[in-house]
Amino acid sequence: MMHKILFTGGENIFTKEELEKLKKLGLEITIVPPHIKEQELIKILQNYEAVIVNGEEYYTENILKQCENLKVIQFFGIGYQKCIDMEIANKYGKIIANTPKVNSYSVAEFTLGLIFALNQKIIQHNEETKKGNWREKSFFDLKDKTIGIIGMGHIGSYFANIMYNAFHANILYYDKENKLEQEKNYYAKRTSLEELMEKSDVVSLHLPLTDSTRNLIGEKELFKMKETAYFINTARAEIVDAEALYKLLKNNKIAGCAFDGFYSEPINLNSKEAKLLTLPNGKFLLTPHTGYNAVEGLERVKKMCIENLIQILNNNPCQNVINKEVIEKE
Repeated sequence: MMHKILFTGGENIFTKEELEKLKKLGLEITIVPPHIKEQELIKILQNYEAVIVNGEEYYTENILKQCENLKVIQFFGIGYQKCIDMEIANKYGKIIANTPKVNSYSVAEFTLGLIFALNQKIIQHNEETKKGNWREKSFFDLKDKTIGIIGMGHIGSYFANIMYNAFHANILYYDKENKLEQEKNYYAKRTSLEELMEKSDVVSLHLPLTDSTRNLIGEKELFKMKETAYFINTARAEIVDAEALYKLLKNNKIAGCAFDGFYSEPINLNSKEAKLLTLPNGKFLLTPHTGYNAVEGLERVKKMCIENLIQILNNNPCQNVINKEVIEKE
C-alpha cells in the first residue's frame, strides 16, 4: 500500500534519490513551498494521510475539520507547538509526532557559538575593523567561570558537558527535577532560579515553552544578574519577558544577550518586541532559529520523521507520538 505524504519544507531537504527509495518503502512524498496559504493547504491535504511540517503554516481548526483523510502531523524537529494546538488535534483525532533529542547536541554547540560571538565581541570587531577602526575590546576567559543552565534536559545536559569538560566551568542548574547523573559527571549544583541568576557569568536557557514557562524570566529574575554576565536563549523567546529584557539591556545592566529565534517568526517589525532589534549587536544578538541546523542534525531529523511515519501508518507503536491518547481511542 502506498501512503501519500505532504512535505511543506521546500525542495532542498529530500533528494530525488531519497524520494525514489521512499517510494519503494511505500511512502510517496510530495513537496510544496514552506509559505503555503491556508486555503491551498486545505485543498491539497484532501488526498494525503500525513504531513511533515517544516514550513510556516499553522494547523487551525478550520484546516483539520476539512481534512478528514489527514491522519498524522509530523513536525520536522521538536517544537510542534508552533504549528498546532494539541486540543484541536485531539478533537479531530490527528496524531502529532516530533523528533526529540536528535538535534540536541547541535543546539548545545550553537549556544557556545553565541557566547563566543558576544563575549569575544567577534561581530563588533569584524564590523569596526573593516571600517578602519582598529579598536581592541576586552573579554573574559570562559575557563573556571560559573555557567547557569535553566533546564537540564537533553540540550542543557550536552551544554553542561561541553562547558565542564572544555572550560572546567562551575555548573549551576535550575530544573524541576534533580539530575543526579549531571551532578556526578559535571559536579553540577541544583539551585533556585534566583541564585542561578545572581551567581552565573553566563545564563543559558534550555526549557520548552509551556503555560508554566511563558514569561518565566521576567524583570525580577533578569535584574538579579551580574552587570558583566551574558544571557543566552536558544529555547523559545516567549519564555523571557520582552519588555523586561529591553529595559535590562537598554540600561546596561548586563553585558549582552543572544537569542536564536524571536517572538514572531519571521519577525514582525511592527510588534512591540521589535524594539529589541534597535539595540546594537553587542547588546542583543539575534539568529533565525537555526541552532538545530547542523548538517548532521538535519539528517537525523529527516531519518526519524520517516521512521515515525512508517511506524504510525502501518499501525505499529511509535515512541515519538505526542498525543498517544488519540491512537488509544482508535
